[in-house]
Amino acid sequence: MDVQPGHCWRCERVLPQHSVPCEFCKMAKYCSTPCRNRDKVRHGSVECQLYGLKTCAACGRRAPNISECAGCNNAWYCDKECQLSNWPAHKASCIRVKHTIKQMSVEFAERNSRLACNAWFAGPPYYVGNTLAKDFLKLDSNELSKEMAAEQLTRDFHVLSAGCGDLRNTVMTAASLPDKYRGKLHITLNDFDPFVMARNVLFLFMLVHFADTDYIASSLTTIWYSLHISKREYDLIKTSLDELIQMSAQQLHDATKGLVSVLDEDLRYLCQVWKGWQSLECLREKRSSINLRKQRKALFEAQDVKTGVKLYVNRLPDENKQFMKEWFDHALFVPTESPQKTQLPYENPTLTGREGKTSATPDITPPEDVPFVYCVDVATLPYIVWDCLRVKENTPGAIPSPMVMYHKYVTNLLQKVKSLILQGRLLIQVSLANCLDFPNHHQTWSMPNYDRIFTSNLADYDGVAKLLQTFKQLLNTSNSDSTIVTNHWNWIEDVPGANIETFAFTSVFQRCKELCIIDTGSYTDGYNNVREYYNNTSHFLQYLRAHIMAGGLGIPSLTEVPSFESVKKYHGLQMRDFRKGQNKLVPFQYRLNARLLNMMCGYNKAVEWCLPQGS
Repeated sequence: MDVQPGHCWRCERVLPQHSVPCEFCKMAKYCSTPCRNRDKVRHGSVECQLYGLKTCAACGRRAPNISECAGCNNAWYCDKECQLSNWPAHKASCIRVKHTIKQMSVEFAERNSRLACNAWFAGPPYYVGNTLAKDFLKLDSNELSKEMAAEQLTRDFHVLSAGCGDLRNTVMTAASLPDKYRGKLHITLNDFDPFVMARNVLFLFMLVHFADTDYIASSLTTIWYSLHISKREYDLIKTSLDELIQMSAQQLHDATKGLVSVLDEDLRYLCQVWKGWQSLECLREKRSSINLRKQRKALFEAQDVKTGVKLYVNRLPDENKQFMKEWFDHALFVPTESPQKTQLPYENPTLTGREGKTSATPDITPPEDVPFVYCVDVATLPYIVWDCLRVKENTPGAIPSPMVMYHKYVTNLLQKVKSLILQGRLLIQVSLANCLDFPNHHQTWSMPNYDRIFTSNLADYDGVAKLLQTFKQLLNTSNSDSTIVTNHWNWIEDVPGANIETFAFTSVFQRCKELCIIDTGSYTDGYNNVREYYNNTSHFLQYLRAHIMAGGLGIPSLTEVPSFESVKKYHGLQMRDFRKGQNKLVPFQYRLNARLLNMMCGYNKAVEWCLPQGS
């Protein structure tokens, strides 16, 4: 569940002194009985089934101390006697689950080892992410919630973002630090894509170099996402590129007042990207201009993209539909409602880079040998990476267009980040190392171990076992809240029965559709907004068991299907069981229909692995 502790699970208001719990699971808390009643359909579809009492498959009794079948994790029994009596009826389905896990593990073993060998993928740079920005620390729910919280207020925290250099999580984390916290935040951004990292470093440099201007946060927000920019913003980019290209790693460190640290060997690749942007003609009135609008339009002409945009717009509340329909055409991101063309005479060079390819084969072409073209993936929008509930929450009064609302929100976050930088309390290490080789680089640099390690969705490519064995050694063992977070996005296509799409035109899908209509009052074509009512948790357990059984690059496969209990304790770590309580850093899964503007798919899940004493 994604609602902050102490808030209503339906409306998100702060809970009163006497809150109203869910009648069945007691986990969900509401500010009133009407809120609880309005949430019964959504909460009862999945969450309440996870947290609530289970029913014995043999005798039908519901009880708190009931045990699950270790073979399939999909049946529960009062005791051994009940389990034995039900075995003849349960046997076939239990064996089928274990057979499915074995089959998946064979596929995962081959895929994980093959993909983990790739040094560089051929996909487009992720200048705009595809999931909500996260606060890496959530100190109030972790270190600051303990008895010794006062000691944590001045200590430094260290975070590793492995395989994901997108700056949004860093911005969210720095801007979310409690006012009472006075320590330093050290973040290591690790991503072997030099285009993404060059953009990050450019933005960080600009935030420091132009810190004395009152417009830098707003200008950076525009540069981050807008297809076209003003002369002022273009001059900021051009001036910064001219300076950065001349710098050594030490000079960059000094120029950013210690904010950015990078190795000279990595800086060489970043410079190639900066020179590429510097060489582009960006004045739109010139025929030699890069014409990003034309390049972008060609990407959005694909029929599947048109269909996706139509589905997304149709799901939106009426007050957002027309604006978002127009936004897909102009792709601007500015602080005013109706910007004039003359106010934005320049193309945004930082939205160009390596063109994405359909193949996942390695591509090690250096940036200097790559044609620079518009390269933002059509499925990544500024509106999907910042939680629309938090954006609205921070926009009091009349609600402007999504663009103006989001621009103001991100600008305010950047203002907080700038303040932290000027206090010398944010320090960022930039690394282009392959994520699986990062521990060797970490050792070479003699860096402290980490309180948090976020691995994006590397598990989809390298396997859960490989990630946990690779990164456990980098956890700060002196902090009981140290955690590794794995995200899982592609899993739904790997597990039979996990995807609601496979039940199209069946009673299963029809039931989920009916629940969606009861809960939200509407339904549009597609599958995303009905996924909230389909419980595929048991399928996800199969997926995790298969991944651990598969091993990974250099890790042999297991000969027997591991139990879920052994998976939770893999490699000396302790998985926070998302079926028995909430995650402490990233929700196991997010609510979909509460966030229509975020265009969430409904199958992304996050798992937290901590040191045993922090579980």
